[in-house]
Parts: sequence; structure tokens; C-alpha cells
Amino acid sequence: MTELALAFGQRSLTGLRLLWLSFTAQWFMMVVPIIYLFTNFLLFERLPQHGVVQMLAVTVGILLFGLPIGLFTILFVRLVNYYETGKRPSRELFREIVSLVQSPNRIINAIPLIVALMFFNKALLELKIEIPVLHPFEWDLYFSKLDRQLHFGLDPWVLLQPFLGFDIATTICNIFYGLWFFVMFGAFLWFGFQKQATELRTRFFLAYMMLWFVGGGLMALVFSSAGPAFYGDLGLPHNPYTELNKYLADVNSRIPVWSVSAQRMLWDGYLNITKPIGISAFPSMHNGTAFLIAISFRPVSKTLSNILFAFTAMVFLASIHLGWHYAVDGYAAFGLAMICWWGAKPVAKFLHQQQSMERFNSELQRLECNE
Repeated sequence: MTELALAFGQRSLTGLRLLWLSFTAQWFMMVVPIIYLFTNFLLFERLPQHGVVQMLAVTVGILLFGLPIGLFTILFVRLVNYYETGKRPSRELFREIVSLVQSPNRIINAIPLIVALMFFNKALLELKIEIPVLHPFEWDLYFSKLDRQLHFGLDPWVLLQPFLGFDIATTICNIFYGLWFFVMFGAFLWFGFQKQATELRTRFFLAYMMLWFVGGGLMALVFSSAGPAFYGDLGLPHNPYTELNKYLADVNSRIPVWSVSAQRMLWDGYLNITKPIGISAFPSMHNGTAFLIAISFRPVSKTLSNILFAFTAMVFLASIHLGWHYAVDGYAAFGLAMICWWGAKPVAKFLHQQQSMERFNSELQRLECNE
């Protein structure tokens, strides 16, 4: 009994020391969240009052929404892989679960990242709610005109309607747009819970946070816009999306199109009829994030990356067809995602040359070998 207690105590001390090394090696993950929170502080000084997102709410959201969705995605990919390789899915999944419990390296590696993302999401949600307060929507008319100038004098949704203007096509678009959450949280878990703090992993999360801070925060504020679905609600003249909204409402009367109800819910929040969630069209973070994930998986699997690029294309088409975004919202997001991906490379390379990172990875590898 004494030997068991000593072994448990030694294991706990090792885990605590490794957790400390994890934080000292991955301190940089907190840089963007801190800058984001400080930027919000400066912006909110102009407001007599502003919404505060409690950390408890962020934590609950991650545990009850993000984590289950991500686990489901990882599980689905694993099951497909097991069937393709002829392995027994139940046995292999059991082995992975046992390995995770017995060797908590992945969890220790992920904890600093989870903490960083909690603060990051708090800052993101707080700013998104206040965007139309800080800068009322005024770019929709310009983006709508720019769309027509870039697409032969026609609105992009009109060009897509002969191909997507059917119940089944609209339903498929709606499904793919919703699957974005599964892909995003699946990527989070896959990269986050790696056995090592790899350079690719660091590059992905740095690029992700830069994308959402610059695109979903600063650019969304400067180019404040609501999107085609809300064009008429803004009271702008000659609404070119009236027929699109009628078509979507008609399909929704036969087959549930969650995008339609989600858009009404967001607008009710904007009017303070319900709790505000936030509306922002430019640039499209749905498109930008999907594109970034597809790029990030290129070094992992070209096949999977190609599938994710196809998924990105579907999300882009769906974002236009369902009235969420102007086409230029997607174009801008693709360009910004590429810039963030390139910009994160030298930073990640520099960080992984630091002694603290090399020591942490060595300790993770040594502990794994001893298991």
C-alpha cells in the first residue's frame, strides 16, 4: 500500500512538473488573447456599458458544445480509418482511450492551449456583440455593388440559382454549412491533443487566432456589415436579395432550413428582443477558417486536405446561396487566411528553436517511452 502511494505521489509530481514545463514552453499561446482583450478594453471605453461574457459561460460552451462535436468528428474519422485498414473499431478505440488515461501527455500538452482559447473566445464574443454598436452597419451597399461588378453585373446568388435553386441542393448546402462546426472543433482536438508540441500544431493555432483577431475582430469592426440576409432589414433601397429570401422561406416551409431560423434569431438579438449573439459579414470567418484548416492538413494528408478544400468550396457556395455572405466576404477571408498561415510560419519556427520548447518535448517523449 505504501509503495502504491509513493508511486502515485511520484507520478503526480512528474505530472505537475510536466504541466509547468508545458506552460513555460507554450506561453506564446496567450499573446494574441491578451492583445485581443486589451484591444477590447480600449474600444469599450467609448461605450457607457457593454456586454461581458463570463468565463464560466465560455467554459461550459467548450465542454458542452465544442468538445462533444470535436470528439464526434475525430471518432467518425477514426472509424472510417479502422474499417479501411481492416482493424476492429471497438478494440482500437478502446486501446486509444486506455492510452489516453494511462499516458496523459496529450492532455498536459493541450492544457495551456485550452486556457488560451478560453480567454480568446471571451474576447471574440464580447467584441462581436458590440460591433454594430461601435460601428453601425454601413458597408452592405458597397459590398453588394462590388459583388455585381466582379460577377458580370449579376449578384452571385443569381448565378448560382440555376444550379442550387432546388430543395435538395439547398438542403445539402444547409447541411454543409452546419458541418463547419464539426470540422473546426475536430481540427481543434486533432491538433490540440498531439503527443508533441509540433511546429505545425503551433503554426495552426497561431494562424487561427490571428485570423479571428484581425478578420473576425478588427476588419469586422472597420468594415461593419450584416450580410445579404439582413439587407432588407437595414432599410437599404432596391433590395437585390428579396427573391433569394422568398425562395429560402419557401424551401423552409417544406424542409427545415436552419439557416433561415438562425438568421431571424440573430436579427432578434440585434434588436435586443432576445440575447444578442452578434452579426458580422465581412470577412467571412466560416470561409476563412475552413480554408485555413484545409491548408493546415496539407502536411498531414494530401487526400484529407483535398477533401477539406472541397468542403471549403461547398461552404463558400452555401454562404452565398443561403444569404449569409457576399462573395467578396469569402474572397477576402481566403486571402487573409493565407496571409495568416504564411505569417505564422517564421514565428512558429522561431518558437520551436527555444530551449524551453525543446526541453518540454524531450520530457514528453521520455515520459512516453517509460510508460
